[in-house]
Amino acid sequence: MAVTITDVEQILLLVPFTERHDVHMARLSGDWRLIEVCRIHADNGLSGVGETVVEYTWGKTPADLKERLVGTDPLVHLWDGTLGCGAQMALWDLAGKAAGVPAHRLLGEQVKSKVPISWWCLDMAPEEWAAEAQKAIERGYVSMKLKGRPWRDIHAQLQALAAVIPASMHLDIDFNSMLVDAGTAIPLLNELLDYVNVSIYETPIPQGDVAGNQQIRRHVPRPLAMHYGSPPIMTALQDDVCDGFVVGGSVTKVMESGVVAAVANKPFWLQLVGLGLTTAWAAQLGAVLTHALWPAITCLHIWEHDLLTESLPVERGYMPVPEGPGLGVSVDEDALARYRIDAKPDRPRQVFRIAWPPEYGSGATSVYSGYEHDLQRGFDLGKDPRFVRGSDMQIESDDGSAAFAAAFAAGQAD
Repeated sequence: MAVTITDVEQILLLVPFTERHDVHMARLSGDWRLIEVCRIHADNGLSGVGETVVEYTWGKTPADLKERLVGTDPLVHLWDGTLGCGAQMALWDLAGKAAGVPAHRLLGEQVKSKVPISWWCLDMAPEEWAAEAQKAIERGYVSMKLKGRPWRDIHAQLQALAAVIPASMHLDIDFNSMLVDAGTAIPLLNELLDYVNVSIYETPIPQGDVAGNQQIRRHVPRPLAMHYGSPPIMTALQDDVCDGFVVGGSVTKVMESGVVAAVANKPFWLQLVGLGLTTAWAAQLGAVLTHALWPAITCLHIWEHDLLTESLPVERGYMPVPEGPGLGVSVDEDALARYRIDAKPDRPRQVFRIAWPPEYGSGATSVYSGYEHDLQRGFDLGKDPRFVRGSDMQIESDDGSAAFAAAFAAGQAD
């Protein structure tokens, strides 16, 4: 029986972070608190729902979304990535509900009933990483994806983690190319192997540096992960520059990447960032992808609410694939009403003070303000050293005072 789309809703939310993540996520270039929920209604009485982290996710919904969808068959649009993240997710949810099956039954043969998932953290003070690790363990996680940044003492961070996590817990560290080159990266990456939990390194240097990444693979005995597609996939495979991939994006991109990775026998983690709906979607995709073997990254726990009526359970690092129709989860309507907003709010401002150890001069401090790209630019220009033992960064949030305004202006002077 044919189904026709009758209406499309786009609901803008401001979902706060948990207290600890609120301090750190404020410095990202995009405001991840902004979530758009897309609900697509059909003439059979069913509706599909999806979500978009507006200033991060792979694809925003287009301005003419409603005009493109209303009056059409949802099956026509399932593979159309130009509709954006939330709409595509909602279409697959609707299609699964209309067929009375979980979305993974429409995607391919199910090969997993449970999928691995990881806890995620931006760079934080050592004691904060330790506290996050304890929360992760309490909630059934056995791996953490961590951001390694040049303005932190990563040794102190990992020492703090080693004091609170079991030997079986895995730590995957993403440097976002901030180790610059193989000559800088190899010594530090090998030093970090003293912490036995270190499992995977992601993008320590620019991914386009094929020769440099080959050197890292030869000299560092840990798997190296790279975002699929950079360098071009045939270069990555022919030159064997990594052990596995980070895969995300539209359904077409994820499925194509998954097939190529399977043929090459390369594991990968799904990186689809969002709340409960996104996490359920990642599970549906992971259920049919044989080589989605590394723990998925959705960042689910950084927000104070997952927008679901029942949270997705994690046990021994694995999440059961929801088997209800569509995405297999239900949206919490009270949460949608509570977090709904009409317009994007102003973002908080911050000042970053990096204190250096005594050998860099008594009381030596570097001051930056703005967002993470402002911090990174200073290091890229060679103004400050990278990954120094004993360094410490303090964050000051805008309190409306003249003193903060002066510090913020001074931090942007260079």
